[in-house]
Amino acid sequence: MSLRSISFLFVISFFFPAASHAQSTVSKLIDANKNKIEAPYLYDGFALTEFTMDNKTKTMQAQFSALKGQLYKLYFCTSTSEDTLGLTVFNAAKPEKPERENILDTRIINGQTLMFEVSKAGTYTVEYAIPTCENAEYGVTKNECIVMLISYKNSR
Repeated sequence: MSLRSISFLFVISFFFPAASHAQSTVSKLIDANKNKIEAPYLYDGFALTEFTMDNKTKTMQAQFSALKGQLYKLYFCTSTSEDTLGLTVFNAAKPEKPERENILDTRIINGQTLMFEVSKAGTYTVEYAIPTCENAEYGVTKNECIVMLISYKNSR
């Protein structure tokens, strides 16, 4: 390896340590929760939502499509073990609150993994309610993430 390659690697690891830390956190969340998927369900992938907890509450969304002929189990895992996050799942075709039907409306408490079965085909919106960070009034923030693991089985 040349001196130029070594200096480039040093610059990358010095200036971008958070990126490698975030990837490590996501990998750990996936590895720690993937074994909760039991046969006949198969792991199909994940959806990542990253957020910063600060002095403002936030709402963030992800979407998921359930295909006809398959049954799905979703596993919601969070990197924060100290905070409670809101979780709502609803039909994406009716996104407005007065007319939307919440299929799931719950909380992820202190980093526990939450499992949810999708009963029929369609496109769903997953909405996360992100609370404020403790001590945010002093400028404290936390970078966290939620990983939605997706598993499926054929309904036939």
